[in-house]
Formats: sequence, C-alpha cells, structure tokens
Amino acid sequence: MFFKKVTIIGLGLIGGSLAWGLKKTGQIQEVTGVDIDEDTLEYAVNKNIVDNVSSDPNEAVRNTDLVVVATHVGLIPKVVNSLIANLSAKTTITDVGSIKEDIVKEIEGFLPSDVHFVGGHPIAGSERSGISYSDGELFIGKECVLTPTSRTDKESLNKVDNMWKLVGSNVITMDPQYHDRVFAYVSHLPHVVAYALINSVGSARGGDKIFSFAGGGLKDFTRISESSPELWSEILLANKHNILESLEEFKKEIEKIQGAMEEEDFKKLKGNLSKAVNFKQNID
Repeated sequence: MFFKKVTIIGLGLIGGSLAWGLKKTGQIQEVTGVDIDEDTLEYAVNKNIVDNVSSDPNEAVRNTDLVVVATHVGLIPKVVNSLIANLSAKTTITDVGSIKEDIVKEIEGFLPSDVHFVGGHPIAGSERSGISYSDGELFIGKECVLTPTSRTDKESLNKVDNMWKLVGSNVITMDPQYHDRVFAYVSHLPHVVAYALINSVGSARGGDKIFSFAGGGLKDFTRISESSPELWSEILLANKHNILESLEEFKKEIEKIQGAMEEEDFKKLKGNLSKAVNFKQNID
C-alpha cells in the first residue's frame, strides 16, 4: 500500500475523479471523501468512488497520510488553516488549484513546521462540474504540475508525486510564480476570450437568431465558456496581474488583424494568419 489513508476535501469533478482513480488502483487502504453537499456524498458512496464519506473535514483528516484540498481556489488557504488543529504530525497537504503563487505563499506563512504543503495543479478536467461528471481515468496521460519552494519538505513532495503517478499523471515541477504566468496564457486567457466571444455574438443585433446558425467552429472554440462563472471569477481575480498582461498581448494581435483588414493589405493579413497556423502546428 502506498498510503493508509488519503482524504479529499471537495468532491467535484477533480476531487471526485481523483478519489475514484486512487480507489481503483487498490494501493490506498482508505479513500475518504469530504463535501458539504449530502447528495454528492450519497453519489460517491453509491458509485463506489470512495471508501468513506464525511461532511466534517476536521473529523475526516484525523490520522490521514495525505490531504487533498479540491475546493474553489478562493477557499483553499482557509480550508487548510481550519484543519491544522486536527492534523497528525508530518501530515502532507496538497491542493488542485489552477493558481499557485498566492495560495502557496499564504499557506506556507501559517503552516506549523511539522505539517507540510505541496502546491499542485492537475492539467485535466472540462467545462463541466460536479461529481456526476467524475471519471476514474481522467488523469491518465495528463500532466500534473507541482510547485515546490525552498521550504517544501522533500519527503512530502515525493508523497504527492507518487499519488499523482498512481492515477496515471505525468508529474512536472515548476516555480509557483512561473506557473501562474504560464497558465495565464495557456488556460486563463482562452477562458476570457471564450466568454467575451459568446457575449459579443449574443449582444449583437439579432444575437438570439444568430446563434441558431452556429456551426462547429463557434461551438468548439467557445466550449469552455460553459465553465462555472463563480469558479472562473475567482481564478481571474486571483491571477489578475498575469492575465491582464496576457490580455494586452491578445489585444495587440487583434489590432494587427484589424489594421490589415482596414488597409485591405492582403499580404500583411495572410502573413499574420500564417504565423498563427505555424504556432498551432507546433503545439499539435
């Protein structure tokens, strides 16, 4: 057995999928899920996603090897702080938040020396939320970023690394500040653009009728605009500095295309679009 007990707080898409994935490995003696929603807990039990459930995180984390906080990003430090009195010595805590710098800094500022935190961010999920969309194989072949600092305990880092590898993730490490800048561009900016695009179409004259003609292009491009507005409002404000920087870069690119169109400069327009094609092919 890798762990005697893993407790996951927050059984949404990510927390539920992680609990299910860990349970399916047979390498965890006890997987406990915590959530304030009774229907979520009932679903987790009925689908055999966890071994035990609880609505009381302070009770659930007792005698736990590893605690995973899978709540909204704005709640993560508060949840960790509320657990300290009930954690065993050398307990390791990690999270799944898509921003890292502020979370890591705040938690390291109040955590006692015998309890260890490792920032984590699995690069998986979808625009859907809730345990009913959980998938025990969600993390197979996906990257998970861990963000250790100079204060991170090496044994705890190995614990969290092993947990993510158990569910099939490819684990990489990254500085928390660099993490937030990277994901401002590759994750947070695309969400802002998707939300804005849908709003611009919907707000156009006759927008309700325009949507009826939407094909695969608009639907594929804006799929993520169905993501939770509450969750993404928290993320955008938490990583405001980096996302505003990425938006400035995006506006410059929009203005280049707009300018080439206004000038009816086919060569300039084609060159700008071709650059994008090359970037996309490199990604693929």
